[in-house]
Amino acid sequence: MASLIRAVSASNNDRATTEAIAKEMDTDVELVKEIYRQELSTLASEAKITQYLGVLASRRTRMVLRRH
Repeated sequence: MASLIRAVSASNNDRATTEAIAKEMDTDVELVKEIYRQELSTLASEAKITQYLGVLASRRTRMVLRRH
């Protein structure tokens, strides 16, 4: 499981993604990274197809940040 998350995370360049979300939402990068990792982990735990997990995790991260 952890290797799946790392693979998906690396392939989607999670650092650039989380920094872009942080800038867009005017939020701390570390907070965005934590939320992104949680969302990615949640999605990956039940995913049969992993190709778009990074995109889905990004969207869910933005949704969580908007609620705060």
